[in-house]
Amino acid sequence: MAILTVPSDDELRAFASAYACGPLEAARGIEAGTVNTSYALRLGGRPWFLRIYEEQGEDGARAEAELLVHLAAAGVPTPAPEPGRDGVRVRAVAGKPAALFPWIEGRMRCQRSVDPAAARAVGAALARLHRAGAPSGSPLGAGRFGPLDLAARCDRVARAAEPEARALAEPLRAFFRDYAARRDPALPSGLVHGDLFRDNVLWAAERGDELSALLDFESAFVGPFVYDLVVTVLSWSFDDTLRADVARAVFDGYRSLRELEPEERRALADEAIFAANRFTTTRITDDAIRVGKRWQRFVQRREAVERLGSAGFSEMLGL
Repeated sequence: MAILTVPSDDELRAFASAYACGPLEAARGIEAGTVNTSYALRLGGRPWFLRIYEEQGEDGARAEAELLVHLAAAGVPTPAPEPGRDGVRVRAVAGKPAALFPWIEGRMRCQRSVDPAAARAVGAALARLHRAGAPSGSPLGAGRFGPLDLAARCDRVARAAEPEARALAEPLRAFFRDYAARRDPALPSGLVHGDLFRDNVLWAAERGDELSALLDFESAFVGPFVYDLVVTVLSWSFDDTLRADVARAVFDGYRSLRELEPEERRALADEAIFAANRFTTTRITDDAIRVGKRWQRFVQRREAVERLGSAGFSEMLGL
């Protein structure tokens, strides 16, 4: 992704001066992510991470900052934005809201390096997030990708450049409308990450590849916990096929801190198919997604779950 906002040196120095971190010594744009602009800064001899919010306004950026502070205080491994000298955690740079974060050393795992131990750590971290919940008074809502939102988005699938993608528009629309009508409204719900893929987790090599941070809460919303769990299971365990040992390890790590309710167990396969269809739809229609995030991979995930069936999917997860 391109660096969408390029602050001047004077703007960066003015931004840095609001913090008790030392003077700006160096700045480098980071070409990563799909939504925001990122910079690596060096302030007072230490590395820092600058996020410039490209889509969220100031209110949205402040709400995310409050969420991250709350989660970090609750023991969720995620960095909280640094407060300035005035206590403010979000301020403007180059006319856009921005936040300064501690630099977290770590690497992202490739799919081949994911083993059951890593998968258990991810599952446990997700459970901590669900147990922490959102801070009191949080403006988080139900998100942009509920079943009916996705059914409407199928209009854009029907205009996709690829014929194979266009052919999915009506089957996807029918699925989302049906699922909106039959999804269990009693599913336990709360704060969910919504996008806990491999590129949103850092691992610290110097600490034996310990999980060091969950990243990117842009997609966080209030929704069913089981949906968030199966998104994570499918994203970490799918190579060319579903790896049962990794899928079960994510599940076991999660259950070590939060057990599923009976209605959640019943919904596992349905929520997994919904999740796969959700990401199929958004990968087809999101122009900001980086090259390499292929929608076909989510069709393959759906097909894998459908081949197992509800009983087989639950059995794979150890239920």
